[in-house]
Amino acid sequence: MSTEKFDVVVIGAGLGGLSTAGYLAKAGKKVLVLENNPIPGGYAQEFRRGKYRFEAALHAMDGVAPGGWAYRQLKDLDVLERVKFHRLDPFYTARYPEHEIVAHADLIEYETELFRHFPHEKEGIRAMFSEMLEIFWQVRRFAADGENETRPPVEEMPTHFGKMLEAMSMSLEDFIARFIRDEKLIGVFTTLWPYYGLPPKQLNAATFIFPVISFHLFGGFYPEGGSMAISRALEKTIVEYGGEIRYRQKVNKILIENGLAVGVETEKALRVDADVVVSNANTPDTLLKFVGRENLPKGYQAKIESEANSIASLCVFLGLDRDLVAEGFHHHELFLYDDYDPEANYQNMLAGNFGKGMGVSCYNVHDSSCSPEGTTILALISMADWDTDNQWGTGGNLENYSKNPQYLELKEAAGDALIARAEELIPRLRDSIVHKEIATPLTNWRYSQNPGGGIYGSAQSVDNMYFNRLNAKTPIPNLFLAGAWAFGGGMSAATLSGRETSRLVKGYLDGDELEFLMNVELPEDSEQKPVESGSSRELSASTKGQLPATTLKAIGSGREIALDKIGKPAMLLFHTQETAEQAAKVNAAVRDVARFAKAENLFIANVVDLHSVPKLFRNFAERAMKSSYEEAAANLPAGYASEDYVIILPDWDGEVTKAAGLKDVNQMAGVVMLDADGNLIGVYQGEAAVESALDLVKSAF
Repeated sequence: MSTEKFDVVVIGAGLGGLSTAGYLAKAGKKVLVLENNPIPGGYAQEFRRGKYRFEAALHAMDGVAPGGWAYRQLKDLDVLERVKFHRLDPFYTARYPEHEIVAHADLIEYETELFRHFPHEKEGIRAMFSEMLEIFWQVRRFAADGENETRPPVEEMPTHFGKMLEAMSMSLEDFIARFIRDEKLIGVFTTLWPYYGLPPKQLNAATFIFPVISFHLFGGFYPEGGSMAISRALEKTIVEYGGEIRYRQKVNKILIENGLAVGVETEKALRVDADVVVSNANTPDTLLKFVGRENLPKGYQAKIESEANSIASLCVFLGLDRDLVAEGFHHHELFLYDDYDPEANYQNMLAGNFGKGMGVSCYNVHDSSCSPEGTTILALISMADWDTDNQWGTGGNLENYSKNPQYLELKEAAGDALIARAEELIPRLRDSIVHKEIATPLTNWRYSQNPGGGIYGSAQSVDNMYFNRLNAKTPIPNLFLAGAWAFGGGMSAATLSGRETSRLVKGYLDGDELEFLMNVELPEDSEQKPVESGSSRELSASTKGQLPATTLKAIGSGREIALDKIGKPAMLLFHTQETAEQAAKVNAAVRDVARFAKAENLFIANVVDLHSVPKLFRNFAERAMKSSYEEAAANLPAGYASEDYVIILPDWDGEVTKAAGLKDVNQMAGVVMLDADGNLIGVYQGEAAVESALDLVKSAF
C-alpha cells in the first residue's frame, strides 16, 4: 500500500468538497480531493448523448448576485470569472387547475401577481412577505456577526434574532397559517416545496424562507454550460493553487489513532496521511462505516441513526429533434399540479402515482449550447421514494439492478407517466424524442452513494435543521463535514458549506479553534448541576400542604389537570427529556403492581420541566412531547384510554417543579406523591426511585 502526506484530505468532489478544497488551497494548504466518480461535481454534473448535453440536477441556483448566498463563494473561488450566469425572469411558472401563476424575479412583481389572483388575501400576503424579509435579514446578520465576532450575548439573541429563531423552530405550514387562510393560495405559494424535499406540514419554515427570498432579491440563475461548468471551474481553482484531485478513488476507511483522524484508505490500496480529514460524503457512511462506531460516542451515533434520509427523485431526460423555444415555449421551469394540496401531491409521489405533480425544465431557454441548433433538452422531474414497489422491483438486491426486468418495467412505466403528462402540455412530444434517459432513486444512489438516493442529505424537517442538524464539527477534533448532510440541500448551500468548513479547518490547523457559525449555546445559568443521590426528602415548609392551585393542559389529549383537585391518590413524575427514561421506569414499576394498575385507583402524570427551553423553541418541544404521547397511546392495551394513562403535563416556567422542592431534574427525575385531597405525602429524588415511589404510593392507600 502506497502512502502520501497532505495537510488536508477531502473525501468527495461534490460542491461542498470542491469549495472546501478551493478555499484551503487558496490559503496555502496542501490539499488532496479523492472522488469515487471519474468527474467532479456530485449532483452538479452532466452527461452526454451524442451532441446533447443533459443537466443532471440543477434547475436554478439562488443568490449569485452580490448579497446573495452563493455570491461570496463564487467570487472568492474565481467561479464568476470562469462561468457566465443567466438570471431567470420569470423565476418559474406554476399551473394549477384554476390558476397559472408567474413567479416574477422581482419580489414586488411576484407579490402583485398573487394579489391579482387572490385579492381577498392581499393584506395577509403583504404581511407575510414583510415577515419573510425580516427573517432573511436577521439570518444574514446572525451569520455575519458570528464570522466577525460581533454577535450579541446569548441572552440577547431573542431581541436581535427572534424572528429567525422562531422560523427555525416551526413548520412552513404553521408559519403561513399566521397570514393566509385560502388553501389554494397556500398551495400556489408553496409550489417550490419539492426544491426542499418535504411538503409544508413537515418542512422547516426557515429552510423555505431563506432561499426563496434570496432567489427573488439576489436572483435565481442558471450557469451557461450547466452545473458542471461550476464544478469544472472549482476544479481549476484547486489545481491552480496547488491542490490535487484524483478520480476513481473510493475511500472506504478513515484512520483513527488516539482519538484523531490521521488519514484515509481507498479501495485501490492508497493510504493518504493528513492533519485534517474533511468528508463531503454522506454522513452515515462517513461516520458509521469509514470512522466506525467504536470511535464515536453513543449519543452521536444515535443522532446519526435518527436522521431520516431526504426524499429522492424521478427524472426523465429528453433530447428532442424540434426547437420548443422557437415554437414559443419559454419556460425554463414550469410546475404542473393537479391538486392545490401539497400534502396530497407529496403522498402521490411517495405512492408512485407520478404525473399528478411535476416540474418541466427547458434548458435551451437560457443555455443554447446544451443541444444542436433546432433541437431541445427537456427534463421532467418528480419527487420519488426509494421504497416504491419494493425498492423499485429489486427487493433490496441492488447487484446488477439495472438489468433486473422488474426494475426496468417499473422504471419505464414511471417515466412514461411523466411523459404522458408533459404531452398534454407539448403536443406530439413522443414523436420528437431522439434520446431518453430515466433516472430513479436507485440511479441517484448509484452515482452519489447517498442512502435512499436522497438528494438533500438528511430530511429538512422541522426538527432536523439548523441547531438540531449535524454540523461541520464532529466528536473527532480534526474530522469535519461539508455538504448537504451538515448544511442542508441545494447547490448554494453546498458552496456555503465549503466556506464554513474551510474556516473551521484553517482554525484547527492554525491552533485557533473556532465555533460553527450557526451554533447557539444556552446561557451558563440555565445549565443543570449534578444531583447528589439520596433518599426521600423531608418535607420542608415550602412543600408541606398542597401544590400550587395550578391547572396544566395535557399534551396530546388536551385534558386540563388542576393539581390541587385531582380527587384521588396521585403520583407526579417530574423530569426533562434527559431523565424521561428514569420516569418511565418508575411509571412501569408502579403500574405493574395489581393494586395500582388502574387509573381509577391511582392517577399518574409526567410533569416535564421546560424552564430551560427558550420560548422561541417551545413549538419544537411541544411537537416532541406530542410525538411521545402518540407513540405511548398507540402501545396501550385495548380498553385503556390514552387520556387517562398517558398524561404529559408541560411545566413551561418550572414553577411547579420548584414548588415541589425538586432541583435539577435534568440530572435525576423526581417523584411527588399526593393523597386524594391533594395533600403532599412525600417527595423523592435519588437513585432508588422505583423502590421509593412504591413506598410512597403504598403510604397513600
